Amino acid sequence: MQIDKGFKTSVLAPKAAEVEILVGDDVFKLLTEERFLSKWDVLSANCTWGTVFQSREFVSTWYRVYQHAYLPILIKAEKEDKLEGLLTMAVACSDSQRQNLDKLKGRIVGAGQFDAEYQTWLAEATNGEKFIKDALEKISSLFPLCNIVLRYLPPDVPLDWISTDNRWRKKAVIQAYRRPLMEMGHPDLPKFFRKTEFRNKLNRLKKLGDLKFERITHIGVFSSILQGLTIQYDFRQGAMFNKNQFRDSPEKSELLLALFEQNLLHVTTLKVNEEILACIVAVSGRGWVHLGGINIHTPFYANYYSPGFVHFLMLGQQLAHEGIDVFDLTPGGDSYKERLATGHDYVYELVIANSQVFNLKRKLRKTIQEQLIKAGKRPMSVELSLKKKLYLLKGRLKDIKQHKVSAILDLVSKEKLKFYRLDLTSSLLESPLQVHKDNLSDLLNYEQRGSLQTRWEFLEEAMHRFEVGEHCYSWSEQGQLLGCAWVGAADQEAQRVHLSQLPEGVALVQGIYCHPAAYDRLLSFLAAVVKEALGEPNAPAIVISVKDAALCKVIEASGIKSLS
Repeated sequence: MQIDKGFKTSVLAPKAAEVEILVGDDVFKLLTEERFLSKWDVLSANCTWGTVFQSREFVSTWYRVYQHAYLPILIKAEKEDKLEGLLTMAVACSDSQRQNLDKLKGRIVGAGQFDAEYQTWLAEATNGEKFIKDALEKISSLFPLCNIVLRYLPPDVPLDWISTDNRWRKKAVIQAYRRPLMEMGHPDLPKFFRKTEFRNKLNRLKKLGDLKFERITHIGVFSSILQGLTIQYDFRQGAMFNKNQFRDSPEKSELLLALFEQNLLHVTTLKVNEEILACIVAVSGRGWVHLGGINIHTPFYANYYSPGFVHFLMLGQQLAHEGIDVFDLTPGGDSYKERLATGHDYVYELVIANSQVFNLKRKLRKTIQEQLIKAGKRPMSVELSLKKKLYLLKGRLKDIKQHKVSAILDLVSKEKLKFYRLDLTSSLLESPLQVHKDNLSDLLNYEQRGSLQTRWEFLEEAMHRFEVGEHCYSWSEQGQLLGCAWVGAADQEAQRVHLSQLPEGVALVQGIYCHPAAYDRLLSFLAAVVKEALGEPNAPAIVISVKDAALCKVIEASGIKSLS
């Protein structure tokens, strides 16, 4: 065929996808467009590495619940009315800070922040690298002083661009984390359910009464138990990590209720005689159940019965029955997760540092953590230990600031354990104060007032006392813990101070705390504790052990003499 050389032709290059960044109200407006949401669903289904945390249901719900605390950021790539890439992010900032985004400093995080276990972008495999580079370029241009953090990236996400692109190689810090998984199709899984340890603990729990494992599927039931779950969660988190997530962020409960209504939560409880012993509130989607939302077990039966461990294995059985592919135990290196895992893979934390200082800090952090792992140490445990030491040091310095050094030294030097016996026939037993038994909410009201014990230490000790079988009697008013005392059978400590003349099985009231504002009602509180403790088995007499010098003075001023 002859071609007319006088006619020039040109081949048009395929039109590139248009990458656009939206912020704030523009994001919320976009989320009302059904056409866009439908395209989001299609992209999410086609993205091989996406998770439920990138679904429009999860992201839009989180954006709405946290709209006053976080500014939503959405980057999308569209071509010929098709959504080819999507990255949903957010940055914590006040209303005033939203007026000058180019001056905003902080961290831009994946939508969901700590409520989203995995944070990544959505794209088809052929466009995964190009889109994320374009998206990061858009964010860095609009927020030049902010660093970008994605925690965690799933295993299959494309990451070669970090090493091949010089611009991003200099800015990026990527770190791998080992992830434990309970795979429902793994041939070794049935062995977990036949373990002697599991069967023994399960039989112990059955002896307590009517044992019931249950999946919660009705919003009314979930709503009715949620507050109790959050109190147990904050108590355990406060004792272990000095965190109070639900108290510090009331939006978290609202989020869980909203996600439940979106059918994104998998909620199960383990009860005995209708008392919740353990509960897991997990996020569910795409054939996976991800541990994260709430994971609690009561401290009252922890040591002997291990309700948390039993509940995990019963949940594994339930997930296998439901046809779930994987129970994601999530990264962290916790020993109980390793006991339950049938396999592992790796997820990644990606940091894009627009600050050289932040870049160096993250690289140093990565190096230290890698060295700790090589040395056989768990980085999270080492980090937690350091945080605790700094926290306690800060608490001690605060005491020194508020009081004279000499007064504190005097208080410490005079702290000696003393024992007092309360006459159960005393008129003090007419105390009008109302005390609560084993009330975790009361204990969360503790303040470091009139005591050298920090809140972290107080909750940690409380959890240990519950686990060894002691009972707590507490007194709160207007959200403030005024008094706390622990009751248990007299132990070796009492025997060492020659209290053998008391009746066998004497109840020992110990670990007493009293807020300075309630010193004038200390004896009334102790009398109320005695009155309530009379219902305890084998408690014909009450002995009070007190270490706090100030409390000893109050007690002795009433005419009660020390036995030691």
